Amino acid sequence: MPRLLALSFLGLLATACAPRRPAPGANEPRPDVVLEGAHLRSYEGGTLQVSGTASRVNYRRAGGEVQATEVVVRLPPGKGAQGSPDGSGADTLITAPNMDGSLASKRWVGSGGVVVQTAEGLVANTPRLTYDSDARRAHGDEGVTMRGPDYQMRADRFTLSSADQTFTFEGTVQAVLGGATE
Repeated sequence: MPRLLALSFLGLLATACAPRRPAPGANEPRPDVVLEGAHLRSYEGGTLQVSGTASRVNYRRAGGEVQATEVVVRLPPGKGAQGSPDGSGADTLITAPNMDGSLASKRWVGSGGVVVQTAEGLVANTPRLTYDSDARRAHGDEGVTMRGPDYQMRADRFTLSSADQTFTFEGTVQAVLGGATE
């Protein structure tokens, strides 16, 4: 009996001293900066290119990586865009539950159900959207559904130019015109 007790004690001790497995995501480096309730603005020279808010932003200096949650981004139209009498147009609004980006590449990826809204009343939904701020273009390859005042459509892929607020659709494109209800 003492031998069984000693073996049990050694087994318990070995288990207690064994290295712990890291929790999921524990290998990921901790952010250098964490911002809660952040307001975001990106300028090119004196021109505002992107503005928005995020519930939480994690920033890592080493690679300029940014991770954000509950993101709302406003993309102002480029010069000459139609909309208002002075040609300034109105902002395109993009919302995403998650957004990952890089300050070095000036690209970010929205995921988790991205919604794009234009001043003309168009609302687009896509699982994932990639935005290149140098080109002022967004694209998605995982499908998109759109609804406008008198239409709805679905496409395999899309490109959005924020400079002139135009969409381009590729792959299989289906449209329903005239008072679409779904």
